[in-house]
Formats: sequence, structure tokens, C-alpha cells
Amino acid sequence: MSNIKIITFNVRGLQSDKSRKRMVDFLKRLDYDILCLQEMRLKTHVDVCELNKMWNTAHSIISIGEDSSDGVGIFFKKDAVNIIKRRDIIPGRLLLVDCCYYGQRLRIINLYNAPERTNKIQLLKKLKYLLEICFNIIICGDFNIVTEATDRISKVEFRELRESKLLVKVRKQHFVIYTGTCIHIPSTTLDSIR
Repeated sequence: MSNIKIITFNVRGLQSDKSRKRMVDFLKRLDYDILCLQEMRLKTHVDVCELNKMWNTAHSIISIGEDSSDGVGIFFKKDAVNIIKRRDIIPGRLLLVDCCYYGQRLRIINLYNAPERTNKIQLLKKLKYLLEICFNIIICGDFNIVTEATDRISKVEFRELRESKLLVKVRKQHFVIYTGTCIHIPSTTLDSIR
């Protein structure tokens, strides 16, 4: 299991049958092992069942929330996964799955951070505690936070906000390594500091 292909993607809504079918058809053609989706905008468990029927992959774990833009999901393409635990930390916004994937223990966290500052900070504080384990962690999602001036294009001068500082602090405290739009924390790093 040295190379896991992970895609994280903000789909900006799968609520209508037409957009759901079009997006699922597109995503199913991609080459991935684990797919994390954000901003799914599914409202009911009937919507979740309909998406699962269309998807028809090995395992799918979906969390819906109360806000119209909520919804995160983790999809596995192959059957080589055993789900140990699933928790909706913040329904529709912060989903945790502990699993065995090809015999290796993983914690996968998929998040879609809210636009409001207080909600962003609340999510990051919860995330911090989810990182305190001794096996591999994969974090995917849409943080909705800019931590460096080079991460945005704007005529407005970059200013590091409270939530940006908190994200950087969490990343440094837990030796988080950015790889693309995903974050990976090697278990060997965690083992060496315990």
C-alpha cells in the first residue's frame, strides 16, 4: 500500500438528479483509491441512498448537515477496506473514518469548513484532538482558510487572521505535512515524539 491515490474535490452541490448523475459519471472515470467530496448539499437520507445507488463502489460514508451547503463524503473504489469506526464530528462538515486499508490502519478526516470565523475556529479546535493517535492520518477537504499570501490572488493586502494562525499552529504542533490539497501525518513522526 505504498501509493494510495487520493482525490479531494469540492463538488458545489449534488442535490439535483441531473447534477448528481453528471458528477458521479465524471468522478467514476477518475483513477483513485480514496475520494473525498465536500459541499455535497444533500438534504435527506433518501438523497444519500440515491447517490449510493448511482455510485455503486466498495464503500461510501456520507455525512449530511443542517446548512444548505453542508455535506462531506469518503468513497473507496476497492473492497480492500474494513471500516472500524465512523464519526460525524460536525455533521456535514467534519467526518472521521478509522479503517483498515490493505491491512494498514488509517484515519481519514474529510472536512468542509464554514465561511463564518467562529465556526472555522470551532472546527479547527475539534480537528486538533482528532490528530492525537499513533497511526497514519489523511486529512482532505476544503479548509476555506488562507495561511499565506501566495495562496490567493487579490488586490487586497493579505492579512493573517485568527483562524489562519490556528491552522498553522495545529499543523506545526502535529507535524502535519502538506501534499497537494491533502494533508498527511506520517505515523513514524507521531511515534518518535511520544
